[in-house]
Amino acid sequence: MSSTQLPGTFAEGNRAARPTGLFWLSFFLQPVLPMQRNIAETIIKVNLGYKKGEELLVVCDNKLHDLAYGFYKESLLLGCESIIMEMVARDSHGEEPPRTVATALKNSDLAVLFTSMSLSHTKTRKIACHKYGVRIASLPGATGRMLERTIPVNYSSLKNSVKRVTRLLTKGKKVEVRTGNGTNLTMSIEGRKGFPDNGLYVKGGSFGNLPAGEACIAPREGTTNGRLIIDGSAPFMGRIKRPIEIIIKNGYARDIASREVRTALKSFGKAALNVAELGIGLNPRAIITGNILEDEKAKNTAHIAFGNNKSFGGKISCPSHLDFVFLKPLIKIDGVKI
Repeated sequence: MSSTQLPGTFAEGNRAARPTGLFWLSFFLQPVLPMQRNIAETIIKVNLGYKKGEELLVVCDNKLHDLAYGFYKESLLLGCESIIMEMVARDSHGEEPPRTVATALKNSDLAVLFTSMSLSHTKTRKIACHKYGVRIASLPGATGRMLERTIPVNYSSLKNSVKRVTRLLTKGKKVEVRTGNGTNLTMSIEGRKGFPDNGLYVKGGSFGNLPAGEACIAPREGTTNGRLIIDGSAPFMGRIKRPIEIIIKNGYARDIASREVRTALKSFGKAALNVAELGIGLNPRAIITGNILEDEKAKNTAHIAFGNNKSFGGKISCPSHLDFVFLKPLIKIDGVKI
């Protein structure tokens, strides 16, 4: 957590003694990565449905400090009751934040998470949403340019696209995934619920990533088989230059051609090799940049994640959830192309 004590930060002790005047001038003149007013306003008012009197918590780590503080400043100018907390970056996606952050999160009305490693699949995030009704938007690894490009989307249209694919996933039993590069997978989704990520987190307990725009599902454990060719992007590697092959047998990654991917997946044991998710990108403004957060939302892409799927209907819990993006998929649900 940052030692800097700013108005509205967690380190602030006496709310009645909130600084004014020259302090505010110096605070707003601090050089941080700019956050466009319309982007911050869309996230706060459209994506999270902020209401007057609610408390907004901004959580960041040292790697996304500038972007988070830019957003925080804009939230104050928009009249929000905002608090910001900064922690040391986690070592991996799915690693729990400090207890202090967890306590603050569950006592907030809504929260925006600017972290380099995703908190989406942590127990902290799930408890805050499911037990305390906090509305949360997670932006792991986000950049200013990414947000400027993808946040101003037509959310009504995106909601309809995501809803259509989510319904197909929920009703489906068997999925086939193929690409021209050699991906050939089958899996069972029978009895599993599709999850929409449409960018509208206005109901109590709702959660999703920003940028938004995907429909996803947790395949039944042990049912995914075949060949996955990653030709879009991968964690810690960015945009893929040479396609990477992963052979999947009975729901687990077995033969992994890339040493980097093999090391990343095996570092948390067998559970981290579990096929956790099939996701389908639907955001028309997202492009392939090498940043998974945006890449997995781009149209004409899909992604397979390995590791934790407990947060959206699966049975596997582990401190890792890694997404791998591939391009131009042909996806059939019960024999029907979507």
